[in-house]
Amino acid sequence: MKILVVSGFLGAGKTTFIEKLVKETKKDILILENEYGEVGIDGDLLKKEDINIWEMTEGCICCSMESSFGMTVLTISNTINPEILIIEPTGVGKLSSIMNNISKVQYERIEILEPVTIVDPNCINKYIKEFGEIFVDQILNSNKIIISKTNQFKYDVITEAENKIKELNSNADILKEDYQLFRKIKWDEFLQRPWSRGINKSNGKEEVEIDNIGFSGVYFEDISLFESYMGAIMRGRFGEVIRAKGFLPINNIWSKFDIVNDKYSIEKIESMDSSKIILIGKNLKKNELEVLFSSITDDKLKFNQGNKMTDLFLNIKK
Repeated sequence: MKILVVSGFLGAGKTTFIEKLVKETKKDILILENEYGEVGIDGDLLKKEDINIWEMTEGCICCSMESSFGMTVLTISNTINPEILIIEPTGVGKLSSIMNNISKVQYERIEILEPVTIVDPNCINKYIKEFGEIFVDQILNSNKIIISKTNQFKYDVITEAENKIKELNSNADILKEDYQLFRKIKWDEFLQRPWSRGINKSNGKEEVEIDNIGFSGVYFEDISLFESYMGAIMRGRFGEVIRAKGFLPINNIWSKFDIVNDKYSIEKIESMDSSKIILIGKNLKKNELEVLFSSITDDKLKFNQGNKMTDLFLNIKK
């Protein structure tokens, strides 16, 4: 069994990359999904694409789940034994710790591949400033770095991101072309390159201290109401939201949305068994968010928030 870790900070585009990798290589692949937060999103979306998933959602595999993570890898190797095990960490942990934890359970039946780090060019300066210890660790410990979402930004944004990455890791192979256009031979290379085993571990906390809140059963009767909610969230009305994502019906059309800092996207998807959303960030106003979203769930008739809900919604655009 070969193990590939696909690292990257929150919202970098790890899941999208993995989905494309699985489709292009057509290997016997299992995804070990370590989502951050109380509501899992990416695992459900990958399952919908008939991709094999093993989920770990109780904590971060770089630290709090170190022992159970090692046992899970060994269990997968000794029972399912896929050709490739792709590990997608939470995004808020150190890649150096993850690679160190994997190396502890390596034996003759397990080969560790060179990890891949996905970087969002629009967020690199913010993340270096605010989450430097974690973000930089992910870049330092990968010799294969992919700049994602290149079709969304101008050339100078991509070039600036490339230069920043080179300053942090001059030895890294930086791919800045749109990976959606990669040939199959390029995708196959990700599953062939052995890990160089170099670990550049810094002192300090293993993961970023950020908060999250999730909701299930959410729906919106029209797109304008949905945009009002998301606009307020992006403007910081309910705390500093770093990432928001989910899938839900809007006007009876199932949709997937994604917010990364000031960028927002939405697309139509096939129907899901249940809607889920999660907000990740700092100083989240959880009580207000619970009141806000309680009015648009399947159980909305059970809530009687009265003027409290009305007052909150009237202030949503402030």
